Amino acid sequence: MRAVPRWVWIAVVAIVVVIAAVVTVLVVTSGPDDPGDVTFTANGIAVPASPTVYCDLMVTDCETDPSAVASLPLPPGVAVDVTVPDAVLPTPWQVAFVYLDENNAQQSGRSQVFAPNARSSFRLVLPDPRWRLQRVEVQQFGASQTVTAQGDLFSTRSTWVLAAVGAA
Repeated sequence: MRAVPRWVWIAVVAIVVVIAAVVTVLVVTSGPDDPGDVTFTANGIAVPASPTVYCDLMVTDCETDPSAVASLPLPPGVAVDVTVPDAVLPTPWQVAFVYLDENNAQQSGRSQVFAPNARSSFRLVLPDPRWRLQRVEVQQFGASQTVTAQGDLFSTRSTWVLAAVGAA
């Protein structure tokens, strides 16, 4: 059996070092994938919103960006159209919202939960034209589940937020 030339050993060590470096970079930079932007449209003005929170499927590894809140003027009675990115479609999602009623009392509500691949958009219209939206939030649900006496609760995997501007 012949001795292995020195250059072969150097090449093997170099390849091992490169593989170790690539694996280290992948582990350090791995995290949840950004699911993309939600588009909020009101009064003919569309604004994209990046997620303020996005997590992996099991909601164990999350990234946050509180500055990702989008804003639009939302006068009383305005409808808001919400369009979700393709990454949200295969998962359950819903729209939560906060509004001021005719007495300027803060109220909140939620849409139904949309089943996976059921729809890519939703139109939020408050029933009273005097009411004024303050905040609209798209919530994508993850696979993490908590069982309570009231039923099963699924964790919110990602959120996108629209806040009203110029509403007084």
